[in-house]
Amino acid sequence: MKKIFLLLLLNLFIVFPAFAIDNALLNDVENNYQKMKNFKAEFKQELFHRESNTIQKRTGFLEFMPPTFIHWETNAPNKELIVCNSKEVWNYLPDEELAYRYHTKVLDESHAVLSVITGQARIKDNFEVEPLETKEKNIQDFILYPLESNPQMVEITLSIDTKTKLIKKVVVLDFFGNLNTIEFTKFSENTKIDKKDFKLTLPEEVEIEDHYNKK
Repeated sequence: MKKIFLLLLLNLFIVFPAFAIDNALLNDVENNYQKMKNFKAEFKQELFHRESNTIQKRTGFLEFMPPTFIHWETNAPNKELIVCNSKEVWNYLPDEELAYRYHTKVLDESHAVLSVITGQARIKDNFEVEPLETKEKNIQDFILYPLESNPQMVEITLSIDTKTKLIKKVVVLDFFGNLNTIEFTKFSENTKIDKKDFKLTLPEEVEIEDHYNKK
């Protein structure tokens, strides 16, 4: 997986619950997430590639503990694992027997989307927020426009469950017209999470591309 896609995924988790803007629903969501000690979530993902007009569908699960402990795992047809802890970030592709290692500062290289879900940055400082008319019951949509130009993320559409005050879906549009859609199908907060999930042990045959000390 290219580094640009890794950054997009990582940013999907770091901005969200700090929605300090004048909106009662978003404030409730912010407070909800900030009270969580951790969460687990299952999701469906669709990656639309505009140039080839193709859609790749995957399922997976996510575990998160603040501030930046993340375990992101997707299943077939393209298995992938992203593990973040306090020291390093790993992106492991089992089918390719390949793994990428990065410094945790990679989380700061783009201010957008693993922020939108885990609450490490303030939306009002990075985005213009616009509510959308929503036809689906108990769902409110918002569109987020980055205040600074970012080709990885031209806009984000957030779907909020108005009953649970949780994110239901995130859709990221990039400069090239590609779409990354993540819809959460199951969510458990303040649950048991094994800290071993935030460490990665690789088979001996896996090739490692180490970018830890690279700028």
